[in-house]
Amino acid sequence: MSVKSLIATLLITTIPVHAGPAFAQQTVKPYTMSRSVQFDMTSKINGRSYRIFVHTPATPPPPGGYPVLYVTDGNGTFPVAAGQADINTLEGSAVMVVGIGYPTDDLAAPMQLRNKDLTPTPPSGVLIDRPNAKAADYGGGEAFYRFLTEELRPAIAATNPVNPKNQALYGHSLGGLFTLHVLFNHPEAFRSYIASSPSIWWNDREVLKDEAAFSLAVTTGKAAPRVLIEVGGLEESLSKAIVADLGEAKARTVMSNARMIGNVRDLADRLSKLGGGKGYVVRSQVFENEAHLSAVAASISRALAFADQD
Repeated sequence: MSVKSLIATLLITTIPVHAGPAFAQQTVKPYTMSRSVQFDMTSKINGRSYRIFVHTPATPPPPGGYPVLYVTDGNGTFPVAAGQADINTLEGSAVMVVGIGYPTDDLAAPMQLRNKDLTPTPPSGVLIDRPNAKAADYGGGEAFYRFLTEELRPAIAATNPVNPKNQALYGHSLGGLFTLHVLFNHPEAFRSYIASSPSIWWNDREVLKDEAAFSLAVTTGKAAPRVLIEVGGLEESLSKAIVADLGEAKARTVMSNARMIGNVRDLADRLSKLGGGKGYVVRSQVFENEAHLSAVAASISRALAFADQD
């Protein structure tokens, strides 16, 4: 058997399908997304391995190259972003999507691996929902930022016609915390920042300690990023899942301390009042009737539109 035949045998499975007398069998193939590839990459900066997902628009690149949206938690967010990016091409959009995930097909594993990359610092106390958490499993946000900008981005640019002046960073939850960390400390790194349901509560809102320096950079004209901050309208409401996991008393404490909607509104209000120079934009969005997880799809849809705006 040739190599080609062997691969076809492994990838194509014929199974019976009970769909009426007209269909005795259907040939079933693994699903792949058009114009999408994935590869694994180990960082020389932090020694961690990542699975990189890349989706290229169906339309030719604009003269300056494709805008690029980098999405964290790529194992889950990339398919949503790539699918929506394809739909948006019907209205003339052409955004390349790059997802940063982990080399595993285990749904639970990325949720643990992400903790290291998306938190700027280790937890300062006991995490009420993760009492056995180890400090070493957190606090790698700055090294992860360096991987994105010093290793991954050059690799993408070397093989794709991208616009280096129109790059956007998206993150949800802890990914939103990471996005704000990069915004406040490296506002020049990306043109646009989309922080979805950001975990501003982390370490007693420690990320906001860098807000003053960022604000000074904006008001003095040294930085003019575009910022979109989003959150679900139900994110301060008790859900059955969190009550079942923590009990009602602890759940109320967690929700009160997290203050997901209030923190987003307050931050967006402060940043929008800075004024800033040409190009500085601040937008915020509360998604009515969306919870922490259901807000992901809505926030990615807005992120793509925001990343593609002139």
